[in-house]
Amino acid sequence: MGRTTNEKCWACSLLTATEARKLHGEDGDSCWQDDICHSRRSYYRKGRGRSHKRKSALDEVTVPLPDFPYVVLHTYLDKPRQPNDEVVIHAICAELWIGSIPKAMTQPQHTFGLPPRLVREYALQLLNALYLEYGNGRRSGFERFASEMQHSVAQCPVRPCSYHAAHLNPYQHQK
Repeated sequence: MGRTTNEKCWACSLLTATEARKLHGEDGDSCWQDDICHSRRSYYRKGRGRSHKRKSALDEVTVPLPDFPYVVLHTYLDKPRQPNDEVVIHAICAELWIGSIPKAMTQPQHTFGLPPRLVREYALQLLNALYLEYGNGRRSGFERFASEMQHSVAQCPVRPCSYHAAHLNPYQHQK
């Protein structure tokens, strides 16, 4: 069995290198180590499976797929979440793709005050809203989320946001 996920490093890997150095460098909690963090962040972003991928000696044949709609759920949270976990989801939104082209996205909303049951209901409302707008009467692709993309709470796009707390210092942006 592999090593357990270091949740702090996982969350850090979702940030840009500049954001990570700012948050964990000398100005932050001072845990940034140049010789370790670069490879660890890469490991968490790409996963262990990449070392097993080798170029095949066989020719590849590309068979195009028809443009099919699918919806991706984006969640912003403090630590990685497994299916059916009761981890508090900070914010949520959904993104509609048709084939390989992003078509629409719902407005991100804070959900950190809602119980898990209401968050699940809200996620289904997002799915239904995209279906009503773009489904053209065909339910295919809108029955469930094709995948869930988990993002660090530090990347929350909703403002004002209690995590970023910029609203607490009104003079911060007047420089």
